Amino acid sequence: MSILFSSISYADIKVVSAKDLLINQMSAKPHTIIDVRTPEEFANGHLKGALNIPYDQIAAQSFLLAKLKDKTLVVYCRSGRRANIFERALLEQGFKLLHLEGDMLGWQGQGLPVVK
Repeated sequence: MSILFSSISYADIKVVSAKDLLINQMSAKPHTIIDVRTPEEFANGHLKGALNIPYDQIAAQSFLLAKLKDKTLVVYCRSGRRANIFERALLEQGFKLLHLEGDMLGWQGQGLPVVK
């Protein structure tokens, strides 16, 4: 089965599958998950443990992001467009990034759980 929800244009950003992310989250060094959707979308359901940093709030959240600079961030939005904008900005600042394959649509399409 092929999932074509988003297209990442930066070769430096690797894609992580939902399965691999779930395995990672059970490990001793889980990645930090960043949901770049609006607070309203986040409130309606997000990945467990995700931080909500809307893609257009990078400057406003620079203090929090600075604390996350040494971590690997897994970024997602609804379908990939906003995550791509966020990733481009953070990649330029030297962050270690992964993109959730299929974003929220792919996660939900696999019947995986979300929290509210």
